[in-house]
Amino acid sequence: MNKRHLAPPALVVALVVALAAAIACAEPAITIKPVALKETAASDSKTIASLPANTTVDLKKREGAWVQLGSGSDVGWAKLFDIRLASAQTAPAKGGDGGLGQVLGLASGQRGTSVTTGVRGLDEDQLVKAQPNPQAFQVTKEQAQQFAAAGKLTPREVELLK
Repeated sequence: MNKRHLAPPALVVALVVALAAAIACAEPAITIKPVALKETAASDSKTIASLPANTTVDLKKREGAWVQLGSGSDVGWAKLFDIRLASAQTAPAKGGDGGLGQVLGLASGQRGTSVTTGVRGLDEDQLVKAQPNPQAFQVTKEQAQQFAAAGKLTPREVELLK
C-alpha cells in the first residue's frame, strides 16, 4: 500500500517565509500590451493611469490574477497576464533565474517549456470570513428531474454496495 508522506512542518514554514520574502521585493517587469492601472485589484475599479506596451514597471505584489505595479509616481493594479518580468527577457535558455518570476510562474518565452499560472479563487480574508450555506445547493425533486432531462440523462439501477 502506498502511503503519502507529508512535508515536515518546519519545511512548510520555511517555504512560506521564503515565498513571502521573494514577493516582498519589487522586481522589474515589462507590460506586454497597453495596461490600465486600477486603483484596486478589480476590473470595475477606477483607472488611475494608462501604460503603453513595453513600459518598464516594478512588480510589487500579487493577489490572485492581479499584480500591483509601480510606474513613476503611479502605483496600481493590473492583470498578471499583461506583464512579463524583465529578467525573463534575458533569461538563459536552460536553468532558472531563481527570482520572483520563477516563484510566480511567469513565462519567459525562451525556456522551451510550457508555463501556466494558477489563480486561486479565495484569499485568506475571504476564507476566514466564509460561512457555510448548504441551502444554496438544495434543489427540489422537480428541479433535479428537469436538469437530468436537459442533459439527456436516463435512470439506471445501481446495485447496493455492501
